[in-house]
This record gives sequence, C-alpha cells and structure tokens, in this order.
Amino acid sequence: GTYAIVCLIPSSDGMPHFAKGMIKAFTVVPDPGAPMELPEADVVLSLTDYDFTFSQPLTAGPHRILVRNDGPQIHEVYMAKLEPGKTLADFLAWSETLEGPAPGATFSGVAPLAPGLENLVTVNVTPGEYVLICYAPDSADGKPHFAHGMAKQITIS
Repeated sequence: GTYAIVCLIPSSDGMPHFAKGMIKAFTVVPDPGAPMELPEADVVLSLTDYDFTFSQPLTAGPHRILVRNDGPQIHEVYMAKLEPGKTLADFLAWSETLEGPAPGATFSGVAPLAPGLENLVTVNVTPGEYVLICYAPDSADGKPHFAHGMAKQITIS
C-alpha cells in the first residue's frame, strides 16, 4: 500500500516540521520471502488516551518492545534519555519552545500509529531517567497529547 512519513514535532516557530517539508510518501510492495509476523517481544508498551503502560517494568539491557496503540485515536511514542538532574517537567517546558539545548537526547520511538496497529523497536537501555511523550494531535482539540497528560518519566536502574 501507499504510506506517508510525517513529522508532527513543531519547530521553534511553532510550525510543525511536516509543514516545512518533512513529509514523504512511499509504497510498500509484498516480499514473498519476508516473515509474516513481527519477531517476539519481551516487553509490550500500550498506548492509550492518555497513558503509556508497560507489560512489565523496563530494565537495563537489550529489549524488543512491542509498541501497540490500544487507544481510540492515533498515538506515538517519543523516547528521550534525560540529562542528569533533568525531569519530565524540564523536557515538556523545552518542548513548548524548543529554545536552548534539549534536556535529554532522543533515544527511540515509534511514529504515529492508528488504533489497533503495532510496531516493534529494538533498544539497549542504560540506567538513567527517561521520558515517553506523545506529540500526536488530539482528535478533539488538536493539542498535542502531552498537553492532555500523555507524558511519563521512568527510571531505569
């Protein structure tokens, strides 16, 4: 089928990246030799209105995380590892303006998923503080889901 890659993250001027050209259409064709199922995951991350729920605590080390949208609208997960001493509040405040250095570094994530869809990410988690944020716009008011509380800080030890 035909798909699109779209970046919903806003620039420092408030305009989303896709409005500045960060959007691309592509076509997926069948590969008869490709596996029909995703590899087995050891952790499931459920996205709902407006929360992130792990099937078990995320620990340090390598993981295959199945990210599943169990909500009624589009959701995504952006994962960042926080700089020492920084918090989710710091990251959210920075997300509003994108001014100055980010209080954390991009770690992983999954682009927006329609309800019922899933994706698999392979990560190697190191100890520290992480944030999970959904930047997808809400279907009711257009605000990013993090404005509705879909943001979480987790500690990996």
